[in-house]
Amino acid sequence: MAKARRLAPLACVLVLAGCGGSSAPEPPHGGAVLRFALPLLPSTLDPAKAADLPSLNVVHELNAGLTRFSGRGVEPDLAESWDVSNGGLVWTFHLRKGLRWSDDAPLTAEDFRRGWLRALAPATRSAYGRAEMQNIRGARRYRVTGSGNVGVEAPDDRTLRVTLQHPVPWLDEQVAWPVFFPVRESGTATSGPFRLASRSKVRLVLERNFNYWNVAAVKPRQLVFTTSTGGVDGVLPRGALPPGFPWVPASESATGGRRLPTLSRRLLWLVTRGTPLADAQARQTVFGSLLRLPGGLASWVPPAMPGASTIVPRETRETVSSPRPLRLTLAYTNQDPGAERLASDLRSTLAADGIDLTLKSVSTLAELVRLAGPPAQPGLDMVLLGWSSEFFDEYNILDLFPCASAFNVARWCDRSYDRLMHQAVRELDDQARYGIERALVRKLDEGLPAIPLDAPPERVDLKPGVSGFRWSPIGFYELMGMTRS
Repeated sequence: MAKARRLAPLACVLVLAGCGGSSAPEPPHGGAVLRFALPLLPSTLDPAKAADLPSLNVVHELNAGLTRFSGRGVEPDLAESWDVSNGGLVWTFHLRKGLRWSDDAPLTAEDFRRGWLRALAPATRSAYGRAEMQNIRGARRYRVTGSGNVGVEAPDDRTLRVTLQHPVPWLDEQVAWPVFFPVRESGTATSGPFRLASRSKVRLVLERNFNYWNVAAVKPRQLVFTTSTGGVDGVLPRGALPPGFPWVPASESATGGRRLPTLSRRLLWLVTRGTPLADAQARQTVFGSLLRLPGGLASWVPPAMPGASTIVPRETRETVSSPRPLRLTLAYTNQDPGAERLASDLRSTLAADGIDLTLKSVSTLAELVRLAGPPAQPGLDMVLLGWSSEFFDEYNILDLFPCASAFNVARWCDRSYDRLMHQAVRELDDQARYGIERALVRKLDEGLPAIPLDAPPERVDLKPGVSGFRWSPIGFYELMGMTRS
């Protein structure tokens, strides 16, 4: 992510565009009632517990955080500015003046501190508390024990100070995730563009929150969510699996609607321990053969990722031939709607080079993850299992491959790669970090723990006259600016 959108390395103070406060224009009282189809209704409206994309997106409409995802980065939301000091270890967020909950109670920095500790508490069992909050000083211990000092302080109502275990360049993006949202001490008040009007098993209705700091930008009077596509103003993206965890595409979305870029990658993992693919030359042979796949291969870095053109090497890859035939087994899940066709393409392409591929299909992603490990179950040589990044930096996908990564299906281990990763996560300057990440991509090209196959897009289908939909490749959409002509 380019710091031009965020903050200069080790800057003392940055005040971002879009600042406002209690002097916002008079909020609109009209607006349309817009109806949307979701792939499934939210399983929870608790920001700390939301873990599927529909829940995360609806929670994101009901609530606000310090920042908010917008396009290929974040913009200020409840925080109007933030400072980075002490070599990137301390981030100080300054809240807007006059923030209020939907029930008119004051919203303060203490509400953020309380929400973060609740998300970290063992009893909350927050998936994103584990995925996104562990770089905060003391967070790892608190998540296990529920006790100890955590580096989150509220010295006054409008200041939230965060101390990290080590510098993290993208904390301003992480705090845009719902798990970092503030929580009300009691009741169900919300902090975002909308508040909850009604909820049933088949329908969810949100209405404009007139206490939201930027309510003048909230155009719909109501948002109605169902799972039925009949009579709706739009069919929202069908993805359900959240970023930051093992992933497969939710639908093929081959026709209709508008294509949306994503940060997803479908990966062909090559198991490098206890299989014929422990031989690096054999892995190179598989790669060389798959260069002839219909549509070719993808790069490690999604094009929508800032810095992609800098990081992906432009040189032509050299391939080698294996000195012996290979017999391999590939596991995939039919929960990925394109997997059957892709697996067949893989088998026929490899067969042209004398590589015999046996296909093993399972019915669910959970079963595939169990088979993949790590370690992968005996007899598995390759696994079709993807990843979707949860913040805008290549580090997020490169972090699959360190020796101790819990998601390293290949069980590939290169200590020099791990040392570079240690540098990358602490490098606050974008261009310097991109240089490190370029070196990391070269090591992946040499070691081939996996082969990036493709990047399935998402889609949204809106009725004529409906406009204002905003999309971030992270997987979040924004509905507060939508209208119907």
